Amino acid sequence: MIALAVPIIFVLYLLKVLYSKWKVYNYILSNFSSPPRHPIFGILHLFPSDSPGIFRTFQELVKNYGRNFVVSRPIFDALIAISDPADIETILSNPNTKTAKKARLYDTLKPWLGTGLLTSWGEKWYSRRKIITPGFHFSILEGFVEVMTKQSDVLVEHLRSEIGKDEVDIYPLVNAFALDVICETSMGVKVNAQADPRSEYVVSVKKISRAIQAKIHHPLGKMPVLYSMTKNGRYLQHLTNILHDFTNKVIMERREQLLHNSSPDKGSRMNFLDILLHATADGKPLTNDDIREEVDTFMFEGHDTTASGIGFTLYLLSRHPDIQDKVYEELKDIFGNGHEAEITSKKLNELVYLEMVIKESLRMLPPVPSIGRQLMEDTMIGGVTVPAGINLSLQIYGVHHDPRNFPDPENFDPERFNTSGTQNKRTFAYIPFSAGGRNCIGQKFAMLDLKACIAKVIMNFRLLPGPEIILQGDLILKSSNGIRVGLEERE
Repeated sequence: MIALAVPIIFVLYLLKVLYSKWKVYNYILSNFSSPPRHPIFGILHLFPSDSPGIFRTFQELVKNYGRNFVVSRPIFDALIAISDPADIETILSNPNTKTAKKARLYDTLKPWLGTGLLTSWGEKWYSRRKIITPGFHFSILEGFVEVMTKQSDVLVEHLRSEIGKDEVDIYPLVNAFALDVICETSMGVKVNAQADPRSEYVVSVKKISRAIQAKIHHPLGKMPVLYSMTKNGRYLQHLTNILHDFTNKVIMERREQLLHNSSPDKGSRMNFLDILLHATADGKPLTNDDIREEVDTFMFEGHDTTASGIGFTLYLLSRHPDIQDKVYEELKDIFGNGHEAEITSKKLNELVYLEMVIKESLRMLPPVPSIGRQLMEDTMIGGVTVPAGINLSLQIYGVHHDPRNFPDPENFDPERFNTSGTQNKRTFAYIPFSAGGRNCIGQKFAMLDLKACIAKVIMNFRLLPGPEIILQGDLILKSSNGIRVGLEERE
């Protein structure tokens, strides 16, 4: 009897779980628009297998099915894609930031990032945010400009060696620049990604994003134990081990140095790792694992995103010579005619037009095309009470390309962000760095990095248009065919 009762109880429990999921699934589908769906596979049949095709199809759904619609998936699973600024404001401006939880998709990052600032929630997130915020004080960021400038000069020399070619894919070069900057500012170490792009750590950093993306699309990707047994799973673990070993080694070496000198040398530049090593939570120092989570998170959030932001801005400037000329004229006004002009944070902050250009680039081609949230309480969305537990996908790319928010959205027009006008007064219709209590903590760092790099490139080169980019929306918005431009050295 017991042997018979156990499977019966299991089946009844499974049926109860499925029924509960079906009720919520049916409720969501009854209250929001949805593309045609398969009874078992949801709308997965609408998507092609290639990354650019997936991104293109999803943006078509955003346009065709309203600002909020249901993405239905197998086994009564559904998320709501949100691109209504009012509903985005409701979700992101929730005053109780401790209950703001990332969507389940972010669990894919935890083997590498642990539960650092990006993936944590509740008290842990609140405590970490409080600890980390001083690391982005203007006095700290000011010291980082020297690193950004030095690495920009290295990038310029690499670009100069490419002159004479019809087109150059600038993305790998910009990506290596971003990695050099983030490693030196976050850990105080030089990985020389621009000089030695084949080092084990540099290669692993570049490969792990693709390995994580492969996990997201794998049938076993949501089952960590089973996925770890696959070839892809073992490869992802191999890359993770390399990155963890590197970060752990840096932390241990720096901790040992600080044992002999309890505070940074006077006048020395404090990096992100030093701030974490001196921090305490509830009166206790952070453990090595705590610190590694945050350093790796900073690496992930500040590397590919910055590279995409720089690459896409240079791409847009190459296709709009009139705007590129205005940027160059502003650079001459601020820095003079010399290619070796000294770049400081004060001068970078004076680059008003370049900042408008960058903001418009981040509107048209936001490095993070969407962000995910999981509701921790019943929430009113589009006039409908959505129950706790539902996952949401906030469509940054979609809201930025909605003509109701930005007239003629496919037109590259930096004047949208002219602070002397009124058209720039948008709130949650422009969110390249997210918004609310869980906005991007490193956005000021990113803007300085973008300005320093772009300024150096434009002061030294005239950019010429290459092929049109083909977008793919992985974890980070990228171009599947690279970012190819022509280069002419300025006199």
